[in-house]
Amino acid sequence: MANLRPMPSGDFLNFSDIFSAAVALAEDDPIEHLIVLTFEFDEQQLLNLVQHRALEEQKDLARSGLKLLSTIRPVVFYDARKTKPFGRLPQFLELHPCKTEGFSCHHSKAYCIVTSKAVRLVVGSFNLTKTGLFENREVLQEWTWQSAESADTHILVEWIAFLRQHYLTEAQASSKSALAAALETLDARINAWGTPPPRPNAHSHLLASGYGERSGLDRLVEHWNAWFPDQAPTRLFAVSPFFDKNLAHQCLAEQISSRFPTLSRLEIVTDAANQANLSRAHFGKHFASDQSALRLIPKAISTDERARIERQGGNTIKDLVLDRALHAKVLLLATADGAGIAYLGSANFSRKAWLGDNRELGFIERVGNAPALCDAVLRALSVASGNHFDQLPNLPLEDPPKSDPEEIVEDSLFPGFIDYVVLAPSSDTDNFRFTVHGTQLERIAEYDIHWADLCLTFADGVSQDIPIGQFRNTLLGGRTLELRHRQKTDRSFWFPFQYAGEIIADRQALMHASSWDWLIFYLNPNGADEGDDPESTQWLDGRNTAAQPVAMPDVDREANCVIAMQRYLSLFSSVEGCFERRLAEAGKLDEPAARQRAIRSQVIEPLSGLATLLQREPVQQLADRLFKLGELGLFVESLAIQTPATERTEFTELVAGIRSALDAAKGADALATEYHAFVVGQLLSTSR
Repeated sequence: MANLRPMPSGDFLNFSDIFSAAVALAEDDPIEHLIVLTFEFDEQQLLNLVQHRALEEQKDLARSGLKLLSTIRPVVFYDARKTKPFGRLPQFLELHPCKTEGFSCHHSKAYCIVTSKAVRLVVGSFNLTKTGLFENREVLQEWTWQSAESADTHILVEWIAFLRQHYLTEAQASSKSALAAALETLDARINAWGTPPPRPNAHSHLLASGYGERSGLDRLVEHWNAWFPDQAPTRLFAVSPFFDKNLAHQCLAEQISSRFPTLSRLEIVTDAANQANLSRAHFGKHFASDQSALRLIPKAISTDERARIERQGGNTIKDLVLDRALHAKVLLLATADGAGIAYLGSANFSRKAWLGDNRELGFIERVGNAPALCDAVLRALSVASGNHFDQLPNLPLEDPPKSDPEEIVEDSLFPGFIDYVVLAPSSDTDNFRFTVHGTQLERIAEYDIHWADLCLTFADGVSQDIPIGQFRNTLLGGRTLELRHRQKTDRSFWFPFQYAGEIIADRQALMHASSWDWLIFYLNPNGADEGDDPESTQWLDGRNTAAQPVAMPDVDREANCVIAMQRYLSLFSSVEGCFERRLAEAGKLDEPAARQRAIRSQVIEPLSGLATLLQREPVQQLADRLFKLGELGLFVESLAIQTPATERTEFTELVAGIRSALDAAKGADALATEYHAFVVGQLLSTSR
C-alpha cells in the first residue's frame, strides 16, 4: 500500500499535523469548508478545529472565533447517542447526529478540508477526540488534490458521490445547506480541473459498509474478483482492538472464509489486554490450529516506538509516561505469491462492522507484496514475537473483562421519538421558536427541556417565542437542548438543533450585537471583542440574565449623537479598505465559480449583515440610520463598479435592498431629505 500511514512509514503522522499544515497556509489559501464524519468527538478538539487552532491546545472560544465560524459553517456528522452536554460549542457549527437502527452505530471516521486552492481528505480509524488524535495507535490514509494532475483524483470523485448519496439525503435543515455548499464547491473544483470519472481499472477505492443493502464484505469480494479474477486468497491478516461479542452466529472469520474457501491461514493482531476477550471460537472452524496465530502488542512502549514518538514530539513528551491503546483497524487478504488487497479504516474485525450493521468507511488498495506490508505493520505497532493462539480458551468468557467503548447500549429513556429539532423565526420577526420533528410528540411531556438557562415549554411540538437577543447571546453553552427525564431526574439527554434557512441567511447580522460591534470586528477580526457601543440595547443572555456594568464616562461622552456619528463614520471609512482588499483577492481567482463564492462569502454576506443590523438596531434619531445606510449604499455601489459586469448581480440586489431601507428611514427632517435625495441620485446614476 503506497501511502498507508502511519505504519509502513516507520514514523508517525496524525491528523493534527495535516490540519496544522493547512492552517499554516490559510492566509494565502483560506479554509472554505470542513466536513467531519466521526463516531464521537471531544468538545475541546472540535472547538480547536473550527477555530483553526492547533488541535492539542486547551483554550476557550473567543467571540472573534464565533464570527469567523459563521462564514465556514463546518458540518459534523456523528452518532446521535454520543451527544454530550457540550458547554462551549458555538452557534452555526452544524452538528448532525446520525440515528441508526437497534444496536448499530455511525462508526465512520473521515475529515475533509476544502481550501480555496486544494482539497484534503483523511480516512482512518481515529475519532475527533484527544485519545484518537494524540494517544491511541491509529491508522490513516491522506490525500491532497490541487489539480487534475494530483494523484488518485478518482478517490475525490468517489468521496463526493458518497457524501451526496448518503449524507446530503439524510441531513436536515442547516446541516444540509452547509453540506450542499461544500458539495457545490467540490463539484465546481473537479469540473474546473477537468477531472475524469473514476476509472474501472483503478487500484484503490473507498469502501463503505452499512450505508445500503450491500455490506462491506460484499464489496470486498467484488473488488477481489475484479482485481484477481483468476487467483484466490490463502492468507487473512487482521489488526483490530475489538471483536464479535456474541458468537451464537458465525464469527467474522467464518463469514469471510465462506466467501473465500481457499483461505488457510488467519493471523490476528491486538493489544495484550484484549487477549482475555478472545477465544479460539473467534478464529472459526475453518482455520486449523497450526494455521492460526494471535500476535499481541505489549502494554509497555518499546524503545523503538518511544524513539519514533520523541522524534515527532521532541522535548514536549520526552519525560511523559505514554499509554498507547490499539485503535487501528487493518485487514489484508493475500495470495500465496503475495498479491492482495489491504484495507484500513473504521471497521473492527466483527460482524457488525463488515456485514452492514454499523456505518463504516475505509480505504482499500491493491498491493503486490503483502508479506512486506504485514511486517511493516508488525514493526510499527511494536508487536511482540510469538504466537499466543494456544493460550486461548475454546469459548469466550461470558462477561469479557474489556468492554468496547464504542459499543451502543440501548436505553429505554432515550427520546428516540425525536428525529430532529429546528430553530426558526416565529410569526413575529423579533422572536424565534423551536419545532420538534418526529413521532409520538406527546412524549415531550416526559422531559423538562432547557436551552442553556432558558426553560422551554412545548405545545404540539412547538416552543414558546424566544426574543432574538436571547438567541444572539446564547453563543456558548447553548448549542444543544437538554432533555431531563421528569421521573428519573438524574438522567439527561442532549440534542443539537438545526437552523431554518431564514436564520442561516441572517447569520452575519445575528453574530453581532450592533453595527458598532460589526465595525470593530472587521477592523480586527482576530482580536475583536464586543466593546463600547453607544447605541446598543441590553441583550438578554441565555446563560446569565444579570446585565453587565456599563462604563458611564463612555456613555456620557457618546451621548451627543453628532460625536457618535463622527466616530462611526471614521470607523466605517477604515473598514472600507478591508473589503476593497477582499474584493481584489477574490478577483484573482481563476475559476469563475470559486471567484463568485469568494465575493459572496467575503464581501456580500458581511455587508448584507451590516445592512440588516442598521435596520434592526434602535437609534436615537431616525436620521442616524439614514446616514449609516447611505454610506453603506455608496460604498457597495463603489465595489460594484470595481467588479466585472457579469458578476454584479448580488451587488445590485444588495444596493436595491439598501435603497428600500433608505426610503423607510427618510423621515421629514430637511437635512435628512436632502441627504436621501443625494444618495439615491448617486445610486441611480452609477447603476445606469
